[in-house]
Amino acid sequence: MEEKIFLRNYIMSYDKIMNMLYTLLCTNKRKLEKRCIGKTTFNYSIDCYKIGKGNNHVLLYGTTHGCELVSTYFILEMLISLLKLEQESKIIKDYTFHLIPILNPEGYIISSSNVLANISTNSLNNIEEIERISSKYLEVYNRDDEIVLSGKKVPKNFYVILKSSIFNIKDSKLARSVFNILKNCNLNESVLSVWSANGVGVDPNSNSINCFKEIVELRRKQKFAALRYNDIPVTKPSPMSYPGVGTFCNCPENYVLYNYIKGLYSMNYNKLNEDKLVAIFSYHSTGGEIYGFPTEKCMDSKKEELYKCGMDKYKEATGYKIIFPETKYGVMDFYRDSLDNVLALTIELSKLNANPIGPFSDIEELNKEIINNKNAIVNTLNLISNK
Repeated sequence: MEEKIFLRNYIMSYDKIMNMLYTLLCTNKRKLEKRCIGKTTFNYSIDCYKIGKGNNHVLLYGTTHGCELVSTYFILEMLISLLKLEQESKIIKDYTFHLIPILNPEGYIISSSNVLANISTNSLNNIEEIERISSKYLEVYNRDDEIVLSGKKVPKNFYVILKSSIFNIKDSKLARSVFNILKNCNLNESVLSVWSANGVGVDPNSNSINCFKEIVELRRKQKFAALRYNDIPVTKPSPMSYPGVGTFCNCPENYVLYNYIKGLYSMNYNKLNEDKLVAIFSYHSTGGEIYGFPTEKCMDSKKEELYKCGMDKYKEATGYKIIFPETKYGVMDFYRDSLDNVLALTIELSKLNANPIGPFSDIEELNKEIINNKNAIVNTLNLISNK
């Protein structure tokens, strides 16, 4: 894959992304397919874009959490990079890619509309301005974490860097829902830029499929989110981490993803053709980390080798740290446990901290990471496909 960055619009509104994707569809009719795979509570389309001719199918998706803007940027950049390849290239011939740029459109709209309100309209492509605001945000954000770790509970300074308002959300029904959630959580508008949940306050990643009781109990014990978010409750509809009242309940994003993956995985048992799902890459942001490995009860020697080889190969290209969490209650943990012969990795993009804009504080370094991640996907796929 070409060692180049094609997309220079690093932070875009939801509408601008939709317009860009429409243009890509119109200009690449023979290469690119779009499918609406479901709708959100407020009727936003969750779209998947398919490119490639191969029997080996790969799913990539971003923005499980609304404020993880860099994950959407990466999926869009990956899509454009694939479109730039010749139709006879090995990647296009061997693989079919399914890309979901925004799994959580409502959360993306809430966060990005408030971020963009802090960047002047005439300089949305001005890298220097984006870096300046993001660097200041990153510095204050990290300092707030240090204060929290020292045991002090004081007002957070990072909230004042990005000015936020309900009125930045143009969808009146979505804005009303957000207003009610803030009121019920006793929070003000300053948290809007870090909004992770969907529009009704359910976190798609916490809406566990196979460990729902466990994650509800974990949230009951935590009461509030971690570190600089220790004023945000996690036991009721909230800007982040609330799992809901049941699997898939008020979380169509999770249900849509589940059905799509189920459909792809069914190919693995269709003896009439050679198509099969080989990998899922779920992109989040901040930390530069790789999450893999199923739980011990679902592990066998074949699965262990697949995940060890896959994670090591991804790490080789990115330098990201492989993480072994104590609890495995997230949505991707379910797919790691339940899917055989499929590598399902969760990738935390950017070695920098501070959603939603910390990763954009050094665009040159971010570009290098994006290129490394594109190469990591190809290298990892080639490795596991040859096993």
